[in-house]
Amino acid sequence: MIVKPLNVEARLVEIVAEDADWDAQSPASLRWMLQQLILIRRFEEKLLELKNADCIHGPVHTSIGQEGIAAGLGCALRPADKMTGTHRAHHQYLAKVLSALRPADYDPLRDGLTAEMRREVRVLLAEIMGLAEGCSGGRGGSMHLVRPAAGVAGTNAIVAGGVAHGTGIAWADKQQGRDTMTIAFFGDGAMYQGVLDEASNLAKLWQAPVVYCIENNRYSVGTTLTQSCSAKHLSEKALAYGMPGLQVDGMNPLAVQLAFEYIWQHRADGWLPCYLDAQTYRYLHHAGDRAGSTYGYREKDEEARWKERDPLAQIVRQLTRRGLIDDGAVQRLEENARRAVDEAVAHCTVTAGDGAIRVREELWPTTESLIVGIRDEKLAELGGFVEQEDVPCPREIKFSDAIAEVTGRWLEREPLAYVCGEEVANMGGGAYGATKGLAKLYPDRVRNTPISEAGFTGLAAGAAMNGMRPIVEIMFSSFVLVAADQLLNQIGQLTHIYGGHVAMPLVVRTRIAIGVGYGAQHSLDPVALFHLFPGWRILAPTTAFDYIGLFNVAMRAKSPTLMVEHHEFYNQKFRVPAGTPDYLVRPGKAKVLRPGKDVTVLAYSSGVLRATEAAAQLAAEGVDAEVIDLRTLDTHSLDFATIGASLEKTGMLVTVEQAPATNSIGGKIATACMQRFFDAFDGAPVTVAGPDIPLPVSRLGELACLPTTAHVAAAIRRAARREV
Repeated sequence: MIVKPLNVEARLVEIVAEDADWDAQSPASLRWMLQQLILIRRFEEKLLELKNADCIHGPVHTSIGQEGIAAGLGCALRPADKMTGTHRAHHQYLAKVLSALRPADYDPLRDGLTAEMRREVRVLLAEIMGLAEGCSGGRGGSMHLVRPAAGVAGTNAIVAGGVAHGTGIAWADKQQGRDTMTIAFFGDGAMYQGVLDEASNLAKLWQAPVVYCIENNRYSVGTTLTQSCSAKHLSEKALAYGMPGLQVDGMNPLAVQLAFEYIWQHRADGWLPCYLDAQTYRYLHHAGDRAGSTYGYREKDEEARWKERDPLAQIVRQLTRRGLIDDGAVQRLEENARRAVDEAVAHCTVTAGDGAIRVREELWPTTESLIVGIRDEKLAELGGFVEQEDVPCPREIKFSDAIAEVTGRWLEREPLAYVCGEEVANMGGGAYGATKGLAKLYPDRVRNTPISEAGFTGLAAGAAMNGMRPIVEIMFSSFVLVAADQLLNQIGQLTHIYGGHVAMPLVVRTRIAIGVGYGAQHSLDPVALFHLFPGWRILAPTTAFDYIGLFNVAMRAKSPTLMVEHHEFYNQKFRVPAGTPDYLVRPGKAKVLRPGKDVTVLAYSSGVLRATEAAAQLAAEGVDAEVIDLRTLDTHSLDFATIGASLEKTGMLVTVEQAPATNSIGGKIATACMQRFFDAFDGAPVTVAGPDIPLPVSRLGELACLPTTAHVAAAIRRAARREV
């Protein structure tokens, strides 16, 4: 046996600031660095006071001790550069936003903080206090901050939740010809979150100009770095993805500035994307105003040693040595900070007669405003909606070909649209022909991904927030569970969380593979899962005509849409109009497929086939069932007008779906109908779904778990006879 070392090109470096680097900086820039440090420190100290006065609802994760990273960021980045952050991001937000507002030739010692800068301090405080004037309208609070115009693309409460977004934001800038970089901040506690690995791999594959900046404060709440991380240097992780890794003293703001500048200046030499391990220390516990030693997971001696390296004290010493400040100058910078913080507090609070501080009642968001921004509500205003019976449909097309055709039309008409997913550029059109011919026409915009659903859906979220129009294919619906945080906790909710300041124009297509022997782990019907979470519009077309029209609507939306496709339709042929596929079908509008007077039957996807077959059979028995294809399935958009009108005629309701009962929406819909139309009912609703059994691979076993036309007919028959 021969053991041969691999020839690996490893680039791991440390950036160290020398005296000459301090000397090379302009005095105004160094004073701005100090001003940022002072302002951030005083702002967060005030936050803790307000939290203790019960003026802040929810956690306050301060960065006291870690401000050097933010000040270095503020001095290094340009306004067009962007950042994503974590639950602990007040410092980065202030540095990025205020630095973006810094005038040319600005010197805080001479000019103070401008009115715009002071206003932004107030906006941040209002957000943390949950007030309407906050950057996210009070919805995001301390952990969900956004200021797109200043480059704050969004901070995130989920550990590593925003890393993939930062990757997508950076890649979207590159695709749109912008020469910028994005800093994706996360802590050492995120090092072994899977989405970080998935995003890192995509960043390198797609050359996204992103810096994965580890704000390494050595503790994940109270778990030490040695307990959570196997690597000696956190930047070593970069090597797994062929990236360079850098390390820097995060307590030294100039060293951080130099590190970001070095990465940018050497980007053409392969220094983007990269990892940057910024080593720092938070002086307080994970949240609140008590030290970590109070909880027993740190020693007081350790805390004292780190405080000797305080970034604020360091820069005061450096500037004093060079004659750039004196005690009076430091005091003026302190006064600048105190004025901005005091003005913000005075704006957001009042002092009661007993001396207690209270939130100004008139600044709370109205309860009526909370519904705004959950999804794009303007789709009904598009106009020009048609149904198949309204237009000539001389052309016959397979369902899968219709998907490829309308997708290709969007790639043709919208240069910011792209398709991504597993195998979408292979096998002549992906796993089931839905991208047929598109990879050849648009090789840079039909992109195969690794098998990393969380990574490529998260990247798509960031790309959507930054102007792109992603079309994401998830090969099997069960795989949405692998990306559940990104799809359900992030994509569906971020538009609302960020106060409507960020759009999410993203379409996810996925296949229901029930009935083809893939077994339980490939056969999820995703509708009920997405039904549990706000923000998504769910569309389930059952004809090629409806698919094209609804897809066109979904692509015009500024909020996310799930397109549910059942494999049973792919090879079926349908009639569609001639010419380019640009027509629209109204979202939120159900379609009566078969009028009737005895029973209302609501169905979607393959359930529509079973319902129409059953209704046709029952007609010979004198049972007249009205079959309605719901088409739009999210709770917010269900067509209760059409359903109610039908129930007024029939008095009975049957719901039909293929999903197991535990993963069905029939019961929810029936309950909603009973609440709305109780007087119309002659008896209890009947729901048809599969048994609560994971689908076997066995042909006979799977068939035994699926509702058949006979099952549906029996349910309709009982309802018509009022025997339920």
